Amino acid sequence: MAPFDEFAVLGAAVGQTGAAVARLRAGDFHDRWEQSRQIADLGEAALPDLLALVQNEACDWEARWFAARALGEFDRPEVTAALVTTFATTADEDLRQAVAAALTQIGPSAIAALGEQLAQPALRPAAVQALARIHHPATVPLLKQAMADERWPVRATALDALSAFADPTLLPVVQRSLGDPAAAVRGAAIRGLLGMRARLSTPQLIDALAPLLRDADEQVAQQAAYALGRLSTAAAAAPLLELLQTPDTPEALQIFTVQALGWQNTTTALEGLIQAWDRLEHPARLALVQGLAAVAPDHRFLATSALANWLQRLPAVAKNSTLRRHLVLALGQMGDPTLEAELRSLLHDPDPGVQLHAEAALRQLQTQAV
Repeated sequence: MAPFDEFAVLGAAVGQTGAAVARLRAGDFHDRWEQSRQIADLGEAALPDLLALVQNEACDWEARWFAARALGEFDRPEVTAALVTTFATTADEDLRQAVAAALTQIGPSAIAALGEQLAQPALRPAAVQALARIHHPATVPLLKQAMADERWPVRATALDALSAFADPTLLPVVQRSLGDPAAAVRGAAIRGLLGMRARLSTPQLIDALAPLLRDADEQVAQQAAYALGRLSTAAAAAPLLELLQTPDTPEALQIFTVQALGWQNTTTALEGLIQAWDRLEHPARLALVQGLAAVAPDHRFLATSALANWLQRLPAVAKNSTLRRHLVLALGQMGDPTLEAELRSLLHDPDPGVQLHAEAALRQLQTQAV
C-alpha cells in the first residue's frame, strides 16, 4: 500500500476547489448552483478562492452572489470581515441581500459587524433585515436604534423582530409605535402587543387596541379587531360590538369584526352579534352564519334560535340564495332533532339550492343522532 501523502491529498483538494470556483465564475445559473453546493462540501479548502471571488468587483454579480451564499457556511472572522466589506461597498442590491443572508446564516458572531453598518443610512435597510433574521438578544439594542430611522420599512422590520422576543421591557417601544405615521409600523405594533399578551393585563391590551379599530388605514383596523378577538372577555367584546353598531363601518371591517367576536365564543359576544344582524351587510351576515356553525355547545340553543329566526325572515329571492343555503347548513350542524320538521319543509323550497342544502342538513342531523 502506498504511504499516506498529506501534501498530495491537500493538493488534490485545492485542485478540485480551483476547478469548481472556475466553473462558478463562468457557468450558467444551473452550473453555478451545482458548483456552489460542491464547493460547500469541500470545506475550508474552498475559503481562499471564495473570499477572493466575493470581493472581486470585476466578476459578474451572479458569481459573487453564489460565492456569498457558500461563505455563509463558514463562521470565521475573515469570512465575516469580507462579507461586511462587500455588503458596504457593492452597488448591487441583489448581491447585498445575498451577503446579508450569509451573515444571517453565520449568526451571533456577525451581529457586531452588521451593527456597524447601521451608521450608514444607505446600508441600514439591508442590515436591519439581516439582524431581524438572527434571533439573538444581542440584536435588541441595534434594532431599537433602527426604530429612529425615517423610513417606515426599516422601522416596521425592526419592530417585528423586536416583538418576537416578547420582552416586557420593549413595551414602551411598541406603545409609541401604535401612533407611528406609517400604517405598516402601527400594524407591527399590534402584532407586538399580541405577542406580549401573556405578560400584559387584559385592560392594558384593550386600552391600547380599541382606538385602532377606527384607524385611518382599514388594514390596521382589521388587525386591531383580530387582536381583540383573541381576548375572550366582555370588556374586549365591547369595542368590537360598538364598531358593528357604527353605520359607516366598512364592509371588510365588518367581516373581520364579526369573525373576531366569533373567536371569543362568549355569551356576550354571541348576544351582541345577534343584536347586530340587522345592521350587517350581506357578506358580514354570511361570516356570522359560518361562525355560528362552530359555536360552543353551551351556546348552541341561542345560536339555533337566531339561525332559525333569520331563515324565516329572509324572503326566498335570488339575492338571499347564498345566505339562506348557509343558514340551512348551519342549522343542520347544530344537532338539534327538533329542527327536523323545519328542515323537511325546506325540501319544497322554491330555491333548488336550498332544497339540496336541506337534504344535506337532514343527513347531518341523522348522523349526529346515531
